Amino acid sequence: MSEPRTQRGSNARTWDARGIAWWAPGVAVVVAGGLLFSPFGVSLVAGRVVVAVAMLMLATSAAVRWWFAGRSAKTDPSADHAGPAEPESGPRTRRLLSVEAVLAAGFAVVGLAALTMPVSVALVWVGACWLAVGICGLLAGTRRDDVLVASAPLAGWQVLAGVILATLPFRTGLDFTAYTIIALLSTGAAMIVRGLRLTTPLPRAGALRWWRPAAATVQLVVLAVTVGWYGTVVAHAVGQDAEQRRLDAFYAVPQGISPAAPGTVIRTSPMSLPGVRGTGQRILYWSQDGRGAPTVSSGMIWTPPGPGANRPILNFAHGTVGLGADCAPSRISRIADSMPWLNDALGRGWVVAATDYAGAAGTGDGEHYLVTADQGRDTLNAARAARTLPGTGAGADMVIYGVSQGGLISLAAAAQSPTYAPELHLVADAANAPASDVAGILRELPPQLLKGWAVAPFLTTEYAKVYPELDLNALITPAAALRNREMAEAACAATPPAAMVPRLIAAQGMGDYFKGDPLGDPGWRRAFEANRAPDMPAGIPVYLAHGLDDQLVPPKLTAALIDRYCAAGTRVTAQWNPGVGHDDKNEQVTSPRVLQWFADHLADTPTSNSCGQPIPVAH
Repeated sequence: MSEPRTQRGSNARTWDARGIAWWAPGVAVVVAGGLLFSPFGVSLVAGRVVVAVAMLMLATSAAVRWWFAGRSAKTDPSADHAGPAEPESGPRTRRLLSVEAVLAAGFAVVGLAALTMPVSVALVWVGACWLAVGICGLLAGTRRDDVLVASAPLAGWQVLAGVILATLPFRTGLDFTAYTIIALLSTGAAMIVRGLRLTTPLPRAGALRWWRPAAATVQLVVLAVTVGWYGTVVAHAVGQDAEQRRLDAFYAVPQGISPAAPGTVIRTSPMSLPGVRGTGQRILYWSQDGRGAPTVSSGMIWTPPGPGANRPILNFAHGTVGLGADCAPSRISRIADSMPWLNDALGRGWVVAATDYAGAAGTGDGEHYLVTADQGRDTLNAARAARTLPGTGAGADMVIYGVSQGGLISLAAAAQSPTYAPELHLVADAANAPASDVAGILRELPPQLLKGWAVAPFLTTEYAKVYPELDLNALITPAAALRNREMAEAACAATPPAAMVPRLIAAQGMGDYFKGDPLGDPGWRRAFEANRAPDMPAGIPVYLAHGLDDQLVPPKLTAALIDRYCAAGTRVTAQWNPGVGHDDKNEQVTSPRVLQWFADHLADTPTSNSCGQPIPVAH
């Protein structure tokens, strides 16, 4: 070598060319992670090419370090150091460096040769590469002063990343992208840091006595957090997967079964939820879409303890949960956490009917998200099912309550009730943070939250199916078209939050979801406008609530709805929640007042009328 790494008697570290073998490939690996975190990485084929190139960079790094090890052994095979000795890489280390180079290059070739490999195989491919490279680094000795082998933290991180990627319990293209981005960026950054520490003259470690304990502490904290996070993901996934496999048979629609009247129960199964004081049943029942075609829906029926008759029905329409089968509320073991009012309703002697919506839970290829004619009927038919189910004691009186997506659907069900289900006596309707105007939401562009990827795939996936005349490619970008269905099914309430964070990070790099103005296409605009909140039947009072800090569904839309309903003569009770967004807190502060309002109307007790009162929202 042209210049030794250390100078006898000097306290300064000199420039070492071998550091280039770390930071130059490290830069390339970071660039590869950046490419995945971009619209370019949306395509799984392009993404796999990027990952294969990153593997070649890892192979190049190992090969160059192998060359330096051989060169060092030839030029100074038995140097007699007068001062502190720098460990020279021996034959064993050199062999391991060559193995590391060959393995990384081999994995790159495998990836390029199988660009269309399934996502599950792709995750194992990447994980196996990181695992192999990390093990080589650990076996090479990982001595702090040997610049040719990986540091212990870097090699350990590669092993941990490999294990996570190879054993990840989730297997979607989004997971492949998200977790591979993290692995690439982390590995590349660690390589750059190691290389710069070698190529930049810095004081020796003795002059930085605080550095080693501080670095060790940070590394231990990062390791503990990562292991704890992954343990949470795995534990949740194992339990969830076992539960969902057990439930699959219940939601399978019987082959050859003849359609029956809407609300007819196909099958039931006992259902218990922690802390819920009532008898629960999971149900499969017949419904209809807006055109009158028979469909199958699932849901839940909850009955107060003990016998009863002519019990009022609280008909609940849930908010957005995702299009995956395991997203349906009746399949989620902790669904009661999102229904804080459930025990209150049961304690008042009410039967609770809660639909999953037709097509959800495995009864079809996904619910018809925000299609009011279809999901309004699913809601009403759940109440019909509650009345026909033995032992519920459900009567004809019904109140309807919905949140977010379900807020719109509750209003749609109320509008359809007099003509579609006249045997049900609708008493009142309540909607909390209702998505009352799909076109208005898109006009305000809250989907710019994560550039539209967070919510819009639910909408466009199902509208394109319900309205086949619509051209999906006229609305969304090519990147969105590649991942649309996957995104709609990936963001599921059953997915642990710990696993969702990397997905949401990856989604931000995918670029724009919509090509431009989502209302620019006349066909799509008409479809969105056709599914706004309908007018209320005469004499039906409405309770409308909204958080004033809602960033997803603009409060101004509820303000406009209040004006419209009041102008039409509908009696409206409004609740505005300051400092509250589109979250669980809005439900917690709203639902107790909604249930009391329902109780008042069931008892014919007068309630307040907000029509004519000031509205604290500009609209």
